[in-house]
Amino acid sequence: MGSVSESSRVGEPGTGVNQPGSGSAEPGAGKPGTGLPSRGARATAQRTWRGLDGGLTRLAGLVARNWLFCAALAVAVVLRLITMVAYQPAVLIRLDSYIYLMDAARLTPDPDNPDGYPFLLWLLKPFHSLSLVAGLQHLVGLGIAVLVYAFVRRHGVPQWGATLAAAPVLFDRRELLVEHSIMSDTLATFLMIAAFAMLLHRRPLPMWRAILAGLLMGVSSLVRPTALPLIVFIAVYLLVIRSGWRRAGAALLAGVLPVAAYAGWFSTAWGTYSLTNSDGLFLWSRTMSFANCAVIKPPADLLALCPDRNPALPGKLRPNPYSWSTLGRQETPQDFLWIRRDWPWQPWSPSQGYEPYNVAFTPAKNARAQAFAIRAIEAQPLGYALVVGEGVAATFLRTDSGWKFPTSQHRAASSHTYQYEVNAVQAYTGNTTGIAPYLGAHIGTRLEQPYAHLMGVYQDLGFLPGVLFALVFAVGLAGLVLRKRRTSAAVLLWVSAVAVLVVPVAGHQYNYRYALAAVPLACMVVALVAVGRRDGTPSQPRSDSAG
Repeated sequence: MGSVSESSRVGEPGTGVNQPGSGSAEPGAGKPGTGLPSRGARATAQRTWRGLDGGLTRLAGLVARNWLFCAALAVAVVLRLITMVAYQPAVLIRLDSYIYLMDAARLTPDPDNPDGYPFLLWLLKPFHSLSLVAGLQHLVGLGIAVLVYAFVRRHGVPQWGATLAAAPVLFDRRELLVEHSIMSDTLATFLMIAAFAMLLHRRPLPMWRAILAGLLMGVSSLVRPTALPLIVFIAVYLLVIRSGWRRAGAALLAGVLPVAAYAGWFSTAWGTYSLTNSDGLFLWSRTMSFANCAVIKPPADLLALCPDRNPALPGKLRPNPYSWSTLGRQETPQDFLWIRRDWPWQPWSPSQGYEPYNVAFTPAKNARAQAFAIRAIEAQPLGYALVVGEGVAATFLRTDSGWKFPTSQHRAASSHTYQYEVNAVQAYTGNTTGIAPYLGAHIGTRLEQPYAHLMGVYQDLGFLPGVLFALVFAVGLAGLVLRKRRTSAAVLLWVSAVAVLVVPVAGHQYNYRYALAAVPLACMVVALVAVGRRDGTPSQPRSDSAG
């Protein structure tokens, strides 16, 4: 009698039970049909709101602390939106873009290039949209800039310097063009920069970060094989900084595993454990720029590979590495590799169509081409060094006027590749509406005015001049010579930038598209040497862990 039950106290003044503002459930709250949320639901909503409010506050603070980069990022977003409207549905570059699309539709090992990029296209194939692919690649390009900025900021670079380091990725017209093209370069660069960001974030380096860095670099090499040497560079770097042989070995193994797995898959289709059937053929085409068979003296079974045994291309001069002034008018390695009258494509006739890869890119012809290339390089090492040096120099001296968006509409040309291009787009998207009339040119796309005109004006100004690119490389190297400026991270990035720049030239030919991946690396190096050892990196490698 003297006790009062909890239920009898509901609503009693002073009890705090169901009083206004008490936060307790109202009568009927949580009961079916009352329309009132339960106490738990209201608490969850309040926590969600507080979390959202806190997140927005932190985001505002982040933007305020990095306002200069955020402003640059916003301008870069606008440029990419204009690009997407101006060139629809994407930019298709002869013939790589169409080969990638066909590989994604078939999902079989390509004898020319690894299928890392077609794997991504295959994942996006259900959407039947080239615009979606281009849009995602623009986001990936912005992601590269964010990684570059965040990385150098972490190493003590001021906001303005970090924004400057990311500027070429944000604003260079060639970066915009590659992002908007059905090409592998943007994805490969992102994976490479992400691998370095993971590896160099801070010390001590946990095992999982070493493994992830190696794995990212391994996947990047399946998108563009240029990254293959960088897998080894990562392992060597870990040994140099005394991070332990276990971490170095784990990173190396993580990088090699995807490559080895792909090579196994490739062997099921082509009977050889490799990434492609093209490395020997590409190297042979490189030697065509200097090869003199009177000096090389190849055996009879390789005579057909000599430059003079392959038909000259009308309108072009024969290769002469000693005539710099005529380099732009000479036959290129690409000409020797892809002209259907040259030896790799024999026997071949136009009735076979454009794509008889079973004729040209075979293990036997690849091995034959490699045998000639090795003989040529051994017999004429200075000639090989000369053409590689010319290609590297061209990266800095002959790039400002190249790789531009089209400013006038190209209509379907009477090209022998036209039907293959149409078939590739059809195989991937399911239709060619809105794009078929604009294929057959080197760049296939549909221009929308006045936006294409705006990009035409912008691209004459928005690019990294070749001379400035060379200066960035030189400043980075000069910083590495000075002990107080040199860090192990900067050395790794500079050597990697050189490899990314030189390997494609040494293995085939110069193309500024191949050099684009070296730009953010070189800019990161300059940013790091500018601040030197302010991040506390010791002058001598220190031991993070024995294992």
